[in-house]
Amino acid sequence: MTPEHIAPTRFSDRTAAGEFLASDLQKYAQDPNALVLGLLRGGIQVAAEIAARLGLELDALAVRRLVMPERTDIAFAALAAYGEHTSLKYIEGVWDSARLRFEREILDGVETAARKELDELRALLVGESVLPVAGRTVILVDEGVASGATMLAAVELMREAGAGRIVVAVPVAPAVALKEIEPLVDEVVCAITPRVFHTVSAFYSRFDSLADYEILALVPRR
Repeated sequence: MTPEHIAPTRFSDRTAAGEFLASDLQKYAQDPNALVLGLLRGGIQVAAEIAARLGLELDALAVRRLVMPERTDIAFAALAAYGEHTSLKYIEGVWDSARLRFEREILDGVETAARKELDELRALLVGESVLPVAGRTVILVDEGVASGATMLAAVELMREAGAGRIVVAVPVAPAVALKEIEPLVDEVVCAITPRVFHTVSAFYSRFDSLADYEILALVPRR
């Protein structure tokens, strides 16, 4: 998990983060069995740089957080979808709190809305045809990890899809989140593991939202 070169305290942008991570993923360069999957939205820009530098296939994986009613900063679960596979991952502790505070039908409504948004995101930015996963080395990439919910959902999804080996590559993540992810995957590459962590955006000089057309330009439609 420790990079061989020294990570900056922050990245200039997502492309720079992808360039840095690519150096730590060189053993996968030109491997026809390896596939880079970027988590939508911002993760796809990091993933695109990794794929370009390593000469690997690239695709996008749709994810969606399920947030507490009236508290959009707190997620109690996350959804991930790729092709015909969909995964729902609850966040322990937060999910228990949500069930105590809200009626089940309210939380079901949040899930229904999130699934609709996920389907729309997948239809618009991923498309119907996806690259094969079974038996392959899948490198899951995001712009950073906070709670780890969306990455855990993506990992579970890849296991269900039959990935042969799962690698998680992120520019920044708190140690507590990495401890949850590490036992579930074959390898974790993380550039910055700060002692104090508040938001992913704090570790980028530029952290603009990606428009749909920018994402579509990164991932070829099939």
